[in-house]
Amino acid sequence: MKSLYTSRLSNHLTEMFKYLRLVFNDYFVLALLFLIGGLGYSYSNLLKTLSGSEWWLMPLCIVVITLVEQLGNLATLVKEPDFVFLLPREGQMWQYFKPAFSYSFSLAAIIQLVVTIILMPLVQVGHVVTVIQIGALLLTTVAIKGTLLVTDLGYLYRLVSKRSKLLIHYGFPLVVLVIGFYLNYFVTFGISLVVLIGATVFSGEIKKRPLNWREATATENSRMHRVYQFFNLFTDVPALSGNIKRRKWLSPLLNRIELIPKNTYKYLYAHGIIRDNEMSGLFFRLTVIGAVMLFFIHGTYLPIMIAALFIYLIGFQLIPFYHHFDDNVFIHIYPVSLQNKTASFQTVIRWMLVIVAIIFAIVVIFVNISSVATILGVIIVELLELVWFLRMYLPRRVQKND
Repeated sequence: MKSLYTSRLSNHLTEMFKYLRLVFNDYFVLALLFLIGGLGYSYSNLLKTLSGSEWWLMPLCIVVITLVEQLGNLATLVKEPDFVFLLPREGQMWQYFKPAFSYSFSLAAIIQLVVTIILMPLVQVGHVVTVIQIGALLLTTVAIKGTLLVTDLGYLYRLVSKRSKLLIHYGFPLVVLVIGFYLNYFVTFGISLVVLIGATVFSGEIKKRPLNWREATATENSRMHRVYQFFNLFTDVPALSGNIKRRKWLSPLLNRIELIPKNTYKYLYAHGIIRDNEMSGLFFRLTVIGAVMLFFIHGTYLPIMIAALFIYLIGFQLIPFYHHFDDNVFIHIYPVSLQNKTASFQTVIRWMLVIVAIIFAIVVIFVNISSVATILGVIIVELLELVWFLRMYLPRRVQKND
């Protein structure tokens, strides 16, 4: 059973690295470096403005760490046919889940350590923390994550109910961190370690329990769906099947498209993007993420770069929809030229990017109302980017694909 998981993990990592190579291309890595540098600079400036008497410092750190503890779920890699083919060996599945737990715990521990280290300057602003206390806090976050993963494994074997699982996931880290931040870090580490050991011993009962195959499959499918959704922000993911949903509240906007021959593709693209769950969801998520980041980022030049970056990312992700209807045989008999198809697609993309640009500009102006340079900069840069993207980049990419 261990070799089965090892084989699946190897195939899984191969697939993940394939997508990561597409996500972290040269342009995105360069933009990411600027983003990290800008966020680090803003974080440094924020720390300088804090006196340490702010009441919200410790609660903020506790909430952030508690939320980060929810990242990194148990990667079982269970597939739907397993219920049929592995059912005779159900009693040995605990051997399959051992390497699954080790792999999941190692990745999750790295996430906890990185985030906690980033938060340590903010913690030290509130009160002085020694190196030993920092080490105790780091070990505490790792022990908490181990406990949560053991709880997830117990849930698959019906040792833990769904309500208890949710309570442990959010209540246990919250209580332990409150004790650590307000009382003693070493006591917190002791509690976390004892609970982790107890949960591990309790999980030994899985050898005597039947596996909830339906829940195991659903949980893994949900986890992989979230992973694919992240990759889908940057590239096409065949594993994601787009669902269609009519958004009736947008019908008045779509009905403004006049039903004449030259608007054939404009009608198709507008309705297709809005009603396709993956494409509209991608547009909405990137817009919200960009707006939220701009709301919390201050400075003269960084908000301008962030706004320009997200406008490019949104437009870039919409380009593949140009070929969305190519497999439909009926569009090839439309009495509409290829130039009309390209122009219609440009028009729909222009509407969407202008909406994004307006939202980003409003957020930047609201946050940086006292900085004339930032306000003028974001307006000018967004206009220039829209002209460049719609008039130069988009037609070239579409022509290259054709």
